[in-house]
Amino acid sequence: MSEESKFAGTLKRLRRASEGGEGENPTQTPDQPRQTSQRPSGKRSDPAWSPITILMRKSVKRAVRRRLEDEEQGRDLSTLIDNLLSDWLSRQG
Repeated sequence: MSEESKFAGTLKRLRRASEGGEGENPTQTPDQPRQTSQRPSGKRSDPAWSPITILMRKSVKRAVRRRLEDEEQGRDLSTLIDNLLSDWLSRQG
């Protein structure tokens, strides 16, 4: 009695799929475009924004986040910091 590897079935399906066989996903045909989410892309995917690391006291961070949440204007900590630094730069001349 020959024992098959636990991955043998997966390998067979992959081989059939690469040959154009039965292993293809039946719910998505090649002529259907991929569904994209309707959410707007975030700052991470925006090339104008760059991730940085800063040191901030935990108490300040916590208080600022709570205040921003209470305002309900959709601002977050990074937007606030960006606005503050932009204002500072404009005042510097």
